[in-house]
Amino acid sequence: MRWEIITMVFVLAATRVAMPAVPASGGGSPASSIALTKSIASQVPADTRWIIYLNFDQAMKTPDAGKLLSQFLNSHPSAKSTIGKVETILGNKFPDDFHQILIMGRQVGPGHGVVVMHATAAQSHISQLIALNSAASTMTVGKTRVNMIPSSDSKGYTTFEASPEQGTFVVSRSEHAIADELHVLTGKSNGMTMNNPLLVGLHQKAIIYVADTDIAQLANRPGRHHGPGWMKSVTGAWMALQENNNKIDVKGRIALINAESAARIVQIAQGWQAAMDLGATSAHANPHQIFMAGLADRLNVGAIGKVISFHWTMSLAKLLAGPRKPTTAAE
Repeated sequence: MRWEIITMVFVLAATRVAMPAVPASGGGSPASSIALTKSIASQVPADTRWIIYLNFDQAMKTPDAGKLLSQFLNSHPSAKSTIGKVETILGNKFPDDFHQILIMGRQVGPGHGVVVMHATAAQSHISQLIALNSAASTMTVGKTRVNMIPSSDSKGYTTFEASPEQGTFVVSRSEHAIADELHVLTGKSNGMTMNNPLLVGLHQKAIIYVADTDIAQLANRPGRHHGPGWMKSVTGAWMALQENNNKIDVKGRIALINAESAARIVQIAQGWQAAMDLGATSAHANPHQIFMAGLADRLNVGAIGKVISFHWTMSLAKLLAGPRKPTTAAE
């Protein structure tokens, strides 16, 4: 997948927009989607404000998933390096041994989130590596052992890691966050309910799903530039990405404080599309401009009342081809 698309997806994840209670219309059978929602709900503390869900099992069913992943890693050495470190720690292979990853939190930023990985790996391998770190120590949460690994640089944070059951790994920089998550995973505390707004857009075929309930927190985050004014108008949102008939398909909803704000944002989006199209039709347009205009043209966005709906789709072949001079008619 082209980095522009990944950026678009994870910008939404990073901005952690919050979502309206609007039903999803994703793929998969209703029964399987209900089962997935029930499974995710049982892993997430009830007061969680944002989640990012990555389904590697579903992604690898995509015919060109290997090509997309290889292209991304070859273009981004830092991501490849990070994955290499994870493989070293877990003693497994990416992405074959990864199944699902769930990232969640109440607040934004380092030290607030918790990651739950479902992967094929041996806890004994992790324990052996930790044993080599003389600064590492352990604590217990209930009956679960938690490894505490201090950072090796001047940042001064501690990473907490635990495996409450075979194939499940929990990581956080927050002692409080990992304890709360372990309480949920071991049944000491209840997870969220299936009708929680955070889960309204989740469906069985989703490869990436992001949702939030407090984007204003990000806009006003201390030490950061204030976010765009529209962020403070958002009251809810979710976004799901799936592969459908050899196409990448992205759907979502964004709810705002009033219909006027929703209409204004739709106008801005449509103006951006027009500007991209104008640039692509210029005599001096380069392949990148043409490619990006093609991406923009495939975005359908509209508003009903104070809820914005958006839908974007593009063939995997086009994404893999990237910004090249067109040789055939447009899709």
